[in-house]
Amino acid sequence: MALALIASSGALMAQSAGTLYLKIDPANFMYRLDHQFTLQKGEVELLEGLHNFSFWAPQRKVVDTTLNVPSGTSTFTLRLPFSTEYLVYQRDLDKYRNEMRVKRLVPAVITGGALLYTAFKFAGMKKAHDQLNDDRTAYDAAPSPHAITVLKTETMPAHKDEFDKARTNFAVAAGITALFAGTTAYLYLRSAKQPKPVFHDAEKLRFDGLSWVPGPEGGTWQGGLTWNMAR
Repeated sequence: MALALIASSGALMAQSAGTLYLKIDPANFMYRLDHQFTLQKGEVELLEGLHNFSFWAPQRKVVDTTLNVPSGTSTFTLRLPFSTEYLVYQRDLDKYRNEMRVKRLVPAVITGGALLYTAFKFAGMKKAHDQLNDDRTAYDAAPSPHAITVLKTETMPAHKDEFDKARTNFAVAAGITALFAGTTAYLYLRSAKQPKPVFHDAEKLRFDGLSWVPGPEGGTWQGGLTWNMAR
């Protein structure tokens, strides 16, 4: 019995420890050591030999690997890839933003341009209206019958035609602007009901111990519980 204890003690003493430095990208990684301990530190001291690591970081895949830790110091470098769910989320988010630009920004810009065009046409109508008022003032103050005749038969009819055209152009521009404004409001309210993509980090659930089981109605999450009956 004493010989067995001495041999066992010698075997434990012969097994030395090693320090493993973890260089993981991104820096906010976590890992599960030997399916038991969840850690975040980048330096860990272990008995030499094989150890299981499960690395994870937000938006990244879980990477399972077994490392042979030697005595002394060693370094392990790894760049965690983006998870499939995160890539799909980014794709859906880009699509959502593009649709929001089409449904909100583009109509708003067009409506803004229509407003400027309407303001320009209003300024032209006001200018033509002021010109008619000036013609009436000149008509009342005309010094001779010839000046009155020219104003009445040539100048005032020409300026009245310009005013009528300017008023028509303003009415058309105002109608188009109202149509664009209504369309913009409709698209804005409709797009407000469109849900924004949400990222669900399935890899984190996997890292925490859950698993995804596909099913005919979309699938379910399942988890396991380990109980040590020896205690």
